Amino acid sequence: MFVGRVIRAALGTGLSRLTGLTREVAIAYAFGASSSYDAFLIGLFIPQALRQVIGEAGLASAFIPVYAKAKTRGEGTTLARSFLRLLLVFLPPLALLGSFLARLYVPILAAGFPPDKMQEAINLAGLLFPLIVFVSLSALQSAILNAHGHFFLPSLAPAILNLGMVGGALFLAKVFNPPILGLVVGTLAGGAGMVLLLLPAFRRNLGPKTRAPLIHPDLREVGQRLLPCLAGLMVAEANTLVDNRLASYLPHGSIATLQYAMRLFQFPLGILAVSVATVALPALSEHFAQKEREAFRRTMAQGFLLTAALMVPSALGLWVLAKPAVALLFERGAFEPADTLRTAQNLSGYLVGLWPYALVYLFSRAFYALGHPTLPLLGSFLSLLVNIGLNLWWVRIWGTFGLALATGVAGWVDALFLAGLLWRQVPGWVHWPRTFALITASFAMTAAVWMVSRAASAIGPWAQVFLGVAVGIVVYGALLWLTSLFRALRAE
Repeated sequence: MFVGRVIRAALGTGLSRLTGLTREVAIAYAFGASSSYDAFLIGLFIPQALRQVIGEAGLASAFIPVYAKAKTRGEGTTLARSFLRLLLVFLPPLALLGSFLARLYVPILAAGFPPDKMQEAINLAGLLFPLIVFVSLSALQSAILNAHGHFFLPSLAPAILNLGMVGGALFLAKVFNPPILGLVVGTLAGGAGMVLLLLPAFRRNLGPKTRAPLIHPDLREVGQRLLPCLAGLMVAEANTLVDNRLASYLPHGSIATLQYAMRLFQFPLGILAVSVATVALPALSEHFAQKEREAFRRTMAQGFLLTAALMVPSALGLWVLAKPAVALLFERGAFEPADTLRTAQNLSGYLVGLWPYALVYLFSRAFYALGHPTLPLLGSFLSLLVNIGLNLWWVRIWGTFGLALATGVAGWVDALFLAGLLWRQVPGWVHWPRTFALITASFAMTAAVWMVSRAASAIGPWAQVFLGVAVGIVVYGALLWLTSLFRALRAE
């Protein structure tokens, strides 16, 4: 059942991430690595960070464990309705406040911007901040659906936001002056679309209308869990803030090339790692609520082995295909060959941390289910310190590649710290021989992909990518089958 739910979540997330790549291709075509897109990214940073924090992890991580316990007492519906009312009262004033304060926080995010670019970023931030209203409502909808075993539709919802941004870049940008305002309108329309997509299923699973207290007693526990969850994830997002601030002193387009690289980095992370963690959280929460310690350990073992099987080959394969993949996706319109090279270099730096960041997703969910949300916060803070130190050192040597590499290395610090703490509380969730075999198979696959990519380079990037991916899947799948790892993964 665990693997089947991961597959359903991955299908929805995969479609969402494909639309995300389409979004990046459309934006690259319309705006390239331009000064205007740099300003847009800074304006979007706070809403996007809150979207990552609240939408992908924070609210669900705090709410689902409490909701699981409330359901056992027959109070799940009243808790959910009370929380919904609280969000509807709290979010609109927050959106207005965030828009008003844009003139204060944007100069902190991009201190190196010249005055005209800074003012553009401030204006765009004020317009984009209301996105947080739609993101938060869709996050609650997704949490309720996940708690009831529905994973496909919530994982698909971000596709609506992506499609809104595609429409903004390709169509609305042609009717607005400046064109970047079209992208802003498309972004807000896509955010509203997420809420509307989930609304029918959310209402069905919310349960019948009942008399519920204005503030449900369990909301205090949700708040106690939510604050450290949000703080920890915001510390993680601060890595991006540090990167952007330092990149703002580099040549125009530096922030944009980091963004394009990050999007490719997040493609396997968002599809595979987030799917495993999303499915694991309700299961781990149920096991902990019912005091099923052995079932908790087995679910952790499932999550760890699946994460290794999916993320290690993804990191190595994408590292080999970084340059042709960037060229295939982005090199057209305003996106030039020099932008391809910079983006591919940045992607190589980020990929160092692909597997550990996937493990951080899983380990954090385990601690949230155990009721220890402050431990992931400590890990995030430690990795932030490492990231800042390495950023200040490596940006002087390698520019944006140094910033990306520092982020990748910081991911290992976070993952190893959380793994050590989790092992002390719940030992025995790593099968070392299988993990070593998966890593060995991944390196063998990488050698095959490298040879195919090199042979196909004369044909073009499309041949390198498509042939490389096809050969990688076949070779890796064959190795898993021959070594019985495939059966082991299914058995887990």
